[in-house]
Amino acid sequence: MLVHQPFHYHSLDELRQDIERLGVDVPVSEDVSVLAQPVDCGRFVLPNRLVVLPMEGCDGLPDGSPDELTLRRYRRFAAGGSGLLWVEACAVVEEGRANPRQIWIHQGNVGVFRTMVDQARQAARETMGENHRPALVLQLTHSGRYSRPGRAPKPIIAHHSKFLDPIHKLPADYPLITDDELERLEDVYVEAARLALEAGFDAVDVKACHRYLISELHASHTRENSRYGGPEWENRTRFFRNIVGKIRDRVPGIGVTSRMNAYDSMAYPYGWGMAEDGSMQPDLKDPIRLVQFLVDSGAPLVNITIGNPYFNPHVNRPFDLPIIGMNVPPEHSLEGVGRFLHIVRHIQQQFPKLPVVGGGYSVLRQYLPNVGAAAVNAGWVSLVGGGRMSFAYPEFAREVVQGRKLDPEKVCVACSACTQIMRDGGRSGCVPRDAAIYEPIYKAGRAEALDTILEMAKTCRQCSDPTCVPKCPAHVNVPGFIQAIVDGRFRDAYETIRASNVLATICGYVCPSETLCESTCINEHYQESVPIRHLQRWVSRKAIEEGWARETRPVLPDTGKRVAVVGAGPAGVAGAITLASFGHRVMLLDRAGLAGGMAKDTIPSERMPDPILQKELEDVLVSTGAIERRNYSLGPAGTLDDILDEGFNAVLLTPGLSRSLTLPGSIRPEGGVEGALEFLRQVKHEGRKVTGTVLVLGGGNTAIDAALSAKRAGAGDVAIVYRRSFAEMPAWPNERDEAMRGGVNFLILTQPLRYVIDPAGKLTGVEVVRTKLGSPDAGGRRRPENQVGSEHVIAADLVVEAIGQGVDTKLQAALPGVVFSRQGTIVTQPGSSATNRERVYAAGDVVNGGATVVQAVAEGTRAAQQIHHDLVGEALVNIG
Repeated sequence: MLVHQPFHYHSLDELRQDIERLGVDVPVSEDVSVLAQPVDCGRFVLPNRLVVLPMEGCDGLPDGSPDELTLRRYRRFAAGGSGLLWVEACAVVEEGRANPRQIWIHQGNVGVFRTMVDQARQAARETMGENHRPALVLQLTHSGRYSRPGRAPKPIIAHHSKFLDPIHKLPADYPLITDDELERLEDVYVEAARLALEAGFDAVDVKACHRYLISELHASHTRENSRYGGPEWENRTRFFRNIVGKIRDRVPGIGVTSRMNAYDSMAYPYGWGMAEDGSMQPDLKDPIRLVQFLVDSGAPLVNITIGNPYFNPHVNRPFDLPIIGMNVPPEHSLEGVGRFLHIVRHIQQQFPKLPVVGGGYSVLRQYLPNVGAAAVNAGWVSLVGGGRMSFAYPEFAREVVQGRKLDPEKVCVACSACTQIMRDGGRSGCVPRDAAIYEPIYKAGRAEALDTILEMAKTCRQCSDPTCVPKCPAHVNVPGFIQAIVDGRFRDAYETIRASNVLATICGYVCPSETLCESTCINEHYQESVPIRHLQRWVSRKAIEEGWARETRPVLPDTGKRVAVVGAGPAGVAGAITLASFGHRVMLLDRAGLAGGMAKDTIPSERMPDPILQKELEDVLVSTGAIERRNYSLGPAGTLDDILDEGFNAVLLTPGLSRSLTLPGSIRPEGGVEGALEFLRQVKHEGRKVTGTVLVLGGGNTAIDAALSAKRAGAGDVAIVYRRSFAEMPAWPNERDEAMRGGVNFLILTQPLRYVIDPAGKLTGVEVVRTKLGSPDAGGRRRPENQVGSEHVIAADLVVEAIGQGVDTKLQAALPGVVFSRQGTIVTQPGSSATNRERVYAAGDVVNGGATVVQAVAEGTRAAQQIHHDLVGEALVNIG
């Protein structure tokens, strides 16, 4: 076996010389014109010999429909000029999907597949001419052993394998798919083929490769007492042959073929196409017999592949660099190319009139056409496929057909990043060549991968007196939960966080860690701060996925005390859960049916994904089991007195600040000026669209959210108008930087004065004045001083006021006797959550004027602890 060596060829002569030096049988041709020749497949004629091999994008919708990235991929493939588009693996049943984003054809989405076919053919005509019609083959699959239709793998296996079972951690008694289920699936494949015909595909591929279900059945020598396995070839191939025959008979309008393994590179009796002496030598008698069956069944062509991308990826995809956790290939990539060529050669020479597709060429980069053409001229293959090359360089076929050499700066570099994205749970494509789309996906996936998380966690120095903990409003035991991650004790890590912060996941998304815990991390002085928020988000999201957050929690014995919590935002939820855990009977009152408060209403989904927010809120509420819920709006019809009259022993007020403050001293036009909270609600929940120029007044996080939301909603130009400098801007640095990256402009040292309105009362702009910074105010920030004579008007189509928030006037009126500050917040007693009214407490934004979610959680928790102490007069108890 030859030593692995990365690609380093800069001329065809250098490639030839290394082929000769290594002693591998890989042909090379200067003339590649044979690849432009059409190929008659009987049912259809391919315009050339170049093929886009099936490359899964993992970007379908939850219902299996192709998403926009899927449609884009096939438009690009078709526009690239290949004669045959072998469309990626498409599940025939939901439980057979290899990932939650795998495409899956069924009656409910066949129209979307039709759109994909139509768009591909139109793209081909636009670049290659009206007479260019590539054939489209849809690969029908059941992922079998590699099924993962949801968050966790759910293997469906045909036999036990001493090589693969340990990888999947399957016990010896793990059940096999039954003969009855296999028989049922035969008709499911037929229905999928019928839908493929309806969608406009030329043929379907009954996928029999890479150790998915059918491929595993072909190697099921050890499957006992089964019509679909055992020593007999007829039994092991029965499922495949029945499906092909049924499709041929029941869906005569569509071609039936297969991308099939001819050599598994996995020792007998666990591999297909393997010598029975247990060596790694091929024995192709079984695959050849199956190809003969396809020929006899009228297959228009066959696609031959080898190996298993999960077990021995270098066999079917020779590469330079492996994915994380895999070893460098144990052989030179040209050795792998040669093996693939010769397996295909044996099939092609056995069936010289059958168009045979071969692969494994992408590692050759710009010399793919030279080796492919030479193989065609030698009679080793009919059609030359590029999988990874198509991801990287979708127009490679057009270049070849039109007589141009492939550009070394566009070809696949065999880096395995497209595979790494899949393993990390992302949508797959070429990271270096299609970087605008796939680089962020790749980096996001790497940041969430277990190996990355463990490396991040290991950077924590486990300080004896950690400086990070005091900076966390909830005082989370940061070193404790991070060490649990390092140890692989992920449940313990979550429980450590939850002991201090019941909304760990939400805070993991929106907490400004760069100004809190991470800002004092001692590791910053050596390398960089430990990514505390990222680690918290990862482990707490895992808790939601695993169901830990929802599991019933212990509570203290019933105290007989009743407490009403008004408002189901972070402070209210944290307070309600804490009170319930102490044994109190809690009633959570909120105007909305779903928990979340202002965070749910206004934080953009890009910062806080709604499904995660809702799942955590509902899970933690359910986990306590002792919280009643009621829709209730404080106002004329329901006041604080009404709540107290119901006999509650205490009331905790945690309503959000739902009123946007307006620009003082200016007449507000009837249209064209909106409060930030109302604007954010509309964009997030109603799909609001805007055009033209949008000005956002203010410099806090709400202003940043509004500005970015305006950009996403279609605004041409967006600017934040702020009267101080960047240094004084209250928005968190990371959020401010994100706005700059998103194309938001910042007009700093600019004071809005009044709105400019035309005679019809329509907004036309904002009059502003330049400022300079003077002496500090009571809060320590330098005061802005207007520069007389610098007044000017900034034109605007829409102004969003993000100057501040206050308590709704109706809510304030519904809280008789409660003292409010001049700023409109509830006044609590010093060092306490108690208001001036007996039995009434307050926490969260309504007290602090609007701060962080983690501070709201901390205040809600502390208020609950104080209420418990005041009601039962005992020290707090740690209930676990």
